[in-house]
Amino acid sequence: MSIQWPLVFFTLFVGLGCGIFVGSVVLTEWCGKAKQIRTISSSIAIVALGVGGVSSTMHLGHPERMFGALGHPTSGIFMESTMIGLFGLAIIVYLLALRRNASDRTCKVIATIGAVLAVVLAFVNGHAYVIAARPAWNTLILPLLYVASAGVMGCFSLSVLLARTKYADTIATIAVTETAATAETSTTTATTTIKRATLIALAFQAVLLIAYLIHVAVAPYPDITRSVMRVLTGNLALLFWGGVVLLGFLVPTVLMTKFYTKNTESISPLTSVKLSLASVLVAGVAFRALMFLIGSSIKQFF
Repeated sequence: MSIQWPLVFFTLFVGLGCGIFVGSVVLTEWCGKAKQIRTISSSIAIVALGVGGVSSTMHLGHPERMFGALGHPTSGIFMESTMIGLFGLAIIVYLLALRRNASDRTCKVIATIGAVLAVVLAFVNGHAYVIAARPAWNTLILPLLYVASAGVMGCFSLSVLLARTKYADTIATIAVTETAATAETSTTTATTTIKRATLIALAFQAVLLIAYLIHVAVAPYPDITRSVMRVLTGNLALLFWGGVVLLGFLVPTVLMTKFYTKNTESISPLTSVKLSLASVLVAGVAFRALMFLIGSSIKQFF
């Protein structure tokens, strides 16, 4: 099957938005750390959501016909569009609550609702590809991988924001009464939390990736176009080992170590997390492209 690039970037940017928002909510509202990044992280999340939405319309020959699909509640387009709308609305309400200095309890409730919608949206994006006629896609491991991918991208995005909190002209929402020493301590604590979350997300994604390869290997109606050997040693090996494994796991792990040890002799912490984020974004594209390339149908058996 050919790669559907608009859908690749649709799920990538929507997943990015979901991951950033959920990570920000967990870090700021649930853990009470680095609350100065709430506005900027939420703003980035809704921008990513918008970019993803625009990308999805590029896949349609007649975008205006999408409204016809919205009349069928069981269709994938309806579910994705509904979840994007609800999630986007939750982010806007949350930003308004922050701007109006709503109580911590109110902000936490709104943010939690948005986080739940984000997780569901990331899962729905992946579940839209669970199709029985395409054996390599016919597994719930796929939507779980989309959720894990969103988590990894979100963690590295927040790492970039945290690495920039030491610059006063970057984060302007730090309380006036907060001293520089207190801000540095808060950022360090938040960084440690994100480090643990990143490692957990990477480990979860690695386990799911192995499980997905096992599924591809044992899926019914075996065919060379969706063979696991094609992925591991065939013409897709470079895409898998270089794009998914190297850029998705090895490179960000090494760069993450540079960031969290604050070793500035070879590379600055901010540069390391920026490169890590770029690496996992490229890996996200590589995995989605790989998914399409092994998503052949069973129609040749009938």
